Amino acid sequence: MSARDSRRQTTDSAAHERIKELECLYAIVEVASATSSTLQEVLQRIADMLPAAWLLPEHARSRIVLDGLEMYGGGRRLSGGIRQEAAIVVRGVNRGTVAVGYPQARLRRSGNAFLDEEQRLLNEVARQIARIVERKEGQQAHEALQEQLRHADRLATVGRLASGVAHELNEPLGSILGFTQLIEKTPRMPRAALADLAKVKAAALHARDVIRKLMVFARQAPPQYSAVDLNRIVKESAGLWSWRCEDAGLRVVYELDPKLPAIVADERQILQLITNLAVNAMQAMTDGGDLTVSTSHGRGWVELSVSDTGPGIPPDILPRVFDPFFTTKDVDQGTGLGLSVVHGIVAGHGGNIRVDSKVGRGTRMHVRLPVRPPATKSAGSEG
Repeated sequence: MSARDSRRQTTDSAAHERIKELECLYAIVEVASATSSTLQEVLQRIADMLPAAWLLPEHARSRIVLDGLEMYGGGRRLSGGIRQEAAIVVRGVNRGTVAVGYPQARLRRSGNAFLDEEQRLLNEVARQIARIVERKEGQQAHEALQEQLRHADRLATVGRLASGVAHELNEPLGSILGFTQLIEKTPRMPRAALADLAKVKAAALHARDVIRKLMVFARQAPPQYSAVDLNRIVKESAGLWSWRCEDAGLRVVYELDPKLPAIVADERQILQLITNLAVNAMQAMTDGGDLTVSTSHGRGWVELSVSDTGPGIPPDILPRVFDPFFTTKDVDQGTGLGLSVVHGIVAGHGGNIRVDSKVGRGTRMHVRLPVRPPATKSAGSEG
C-alpha cells in the first residue's frame, strides 16, 4: 500500500470514528429530550448506545453508575479487562462515573488501548449525563413545588369554608348548651328526662369540640411566641388525656430529656399539638398497649415523639393522614382534623413532622421544632 493510500485510509478511519462520536452525542441529546422517560430509563438507553461509538463495538461494554445505581449496556456487565472512565459531576458534586471497556486486554495489545478521541467522547458523555441529571432533578423539584402550592391552595379553601361553618354553628350550639343547663336545674325533673338531657349535652359538647378544631384549623393569625418548657407542657397536657388511658387499660410512658432547652413557641398551640397526638395514639389502641411520649434535642432543635403499639397505618393510607377531614375512625370517634391541626401548628413554627408506622407494630409521630422559629420577635412579645 502506498503512503498516499495509507494516509487516505487513516483519514477515512478518523472521519468514520468522528461520525460515530457525533451520532452518539446526537442520540444522547434525543434520548434526553424524552420528557416522559424517567432518569433511570434515560441512563439505561445511553448505556445501551455507548459501545457502538467505540472502535470495537462488538467487544465494547459500558457501565453508568449514578448514586450507587448501576446500569450496563445491553445487560452485559463490565468487569475486569481494560476500561476508561469519566466522572459525572453535578453542581460540583461527584455523583458517579461512566465507563467503556473491553473484557479482555488481549483484544487490543498494540499501541494505546483506546483512542484519544474516545476519552474525549467519554468526558463529553459524562458532561451530558450531568446536564440530564440536573435538568431531571430540576423538573422534579418544580413539580414538587407545584404540588405543594396546589395543596396549600386546597387547604386555604378548606380553611375558609371551615371558618364560615364554625362561626355559623357556634352561636346556636351555645344556645343549646345554655338551655340544656337551665333545664337540668328544673326541680323534680324525671330521671329519664335528665338522662336524655345528659345525652343532648354530651352531643353538644362533642359538636363544640369539633367546632373548636375547625377554628384552630382555619385560624390565620400567627403564633403568639414566648419561652416554653416543652417537658412542662407535656406534663400539663397529660392531665387532659392520661385518665382516659387508665380507663382504657393503656400504659403511659414518659421519656423526657432532662437537659431539653426552652423553645420559643406559642404555648397554647404546643399544648394543643401534644394533646392531639396523644389522643390520636390513644384511639389507635383498642385492646390495650403502650403510649410513649419522649423528648430529645440537638443543635438548634428539639424533638417530640408520640408512639403507640396499635395496629399501625397501612402504606396506602399513610400519605393522607394529615389531610383535613380524612379519618378511618367511626363517625362518632373522630373528625379527621386532629392531625391536620398538628401539621398546621408544626408548619407555623417552622418545624417538620414525620410518621414512622409498621402494620401490626404501631406508629410513631416525630415532631421536630427549632429552638427559635425563623422570623420571630423576642420571647414574650405580642407576636
